[in-house]
Amino acid sequence: MSTQAALPEEAVDMTGSELHQLVLNRLVDVLRFIFGDRALVLSDVFVRARDDTGHEEQASPDVAIIPGAQPGTRTVYHVPEEPVPAATLEVLSPANHRSDGAAALAGKRALFGRIGVPVHIEIDPDRGEITTWAHNGTELAEGEPVTSCEHPALGGLRIEVSTGQVRLFLPDGQEFIDAQAEMARVARLSEALRQAGIDPTTV
Repeated sequence: MSTQAALPEEAVDMTGSELHQLVLNRLVDVLRFIFGDRALVLSDVFVRARDDTGHEEQASPDVAIIPGAQPGTRTVYHVPEEPVPAATLEVLSPANHRSDGAAALAGKRALFGRIGVPVHIEIDPDRGEITTWAHNGTELAEGEPVTSCEHPALGGLRIEVSTGQVRLFLPDGQEFIDAQAEMARVARLSEALRQAGIDPTTV
């Protein structure tokens, strides 16, 4: 009989900084804009997994991209009952480089590797680098830090970092500022095309 303590039902970020939160909010906005209804983009929701013995564990990615999952009101996302995320992303803050924060981050990577997440991307705006962890068949393996990332799992999004700054570029090459401004830009472009006698849905 299992004596496992009950897992919490709602994820609370204990390591976020002001910069971390700003980048995370923009990242969620741009990914939801890019994917629309083609994929569920979750933020700060527990991913909970159960092993063959019935033991459960969970971790909260800053962002999870999940094609094939339906939107809802969940605070916990259950695997394997629902599809494994195609990608998880973390926006690091200074706390992630201290002992407790580093251990929590390593625990997240380990769980995502065990459930078969194909790619895990860590964006560090304080250090100005991006690290991609790719699944090697058994776990997530660390890649070399870079300053620009355009992984296929991101739907065409390109992320560029420098110390203290993260820039996000849409599949058409335009820099993303925020979702509201981008939707207004698309609306203006669509209207200009209509004025020119072009159906924007065919472009």
